[in-house]
Amino acid sequence: MKPFYISFLLVSLFLSSCKEQINEDNATNPIEKLANGNKRFLDNKQLHPHQNKDAILNNEKSQHPFAVVITCSDSRVSPEIVFDQGLGDLFVVRNAGNLISDLDMGSIEYAVEHLKTKVIIVLGHTECGAVKAFVENATTETETKSLKHDHIEDIINTLKAEDEENKVPRPHKAHLQECVVANIKHSANLILKNEFLNQKEIKVIPMLYDIHTGKVVSVQ
Repeated sequence: MKPFYISFLLVSLFLSSCKEQINEDNATNPIEKLANGNKRFLDNKQLHPHQNKDAILNNEKSQHPFAVVITCSDSRVSPEIVFDQGLGDLFVVRNAGNLISDLDMGSIEYAVEHLKTKVIIVLGHTECGAVKAFVENATTETETKSLKHDHIEDIINTLKAEDEENKVPRPHKAHLQECVVANIKHSANLILKNEFLNQKEIKVIPMLYDIHTGKVVSVQ
């Protein structure tokens, strides 16, 4: 083999190694990893980590997600994308309105107990359709009638029963953003009240994703 080809091969291997290192976030704190990932997403400088066949092979026998994310089913909200993460990084639970039912709580408990995940993110978003349905509350009689035997009504009634929502000034329609935040806080509070999870020294962080900007912020 000619020296030129040997040199070319060595350079290629070196560059490939550098690329693998660059495509990793060296942060070890889960919150920092998520914050870094969202910043990369906003800056259009994503690393797209763990999004190849190697990631499939590395996770085929077990998974070790560093965070649980409870979020909405809205197609505009994808945790792996907005946090610039990949396969095996996040344990995601999704439903309309990022609500917490017994089944959702079971998924969270599984991640904490069996996957040893300690950080739980409740990720709501602006312009949430489930919350909009709640604040509009089936504006016409025809809509109300059509929901009588529909599970969508269950979502609306769940939101109606939330203490945090009932503290938002009325009319709710004029305070959509506050209702979205109240719902995020309610889901976070349900997790914090779970005795089993509290024994595991978890950290629950309510967050809001802005569908207009792509930015994720903590909810106080």
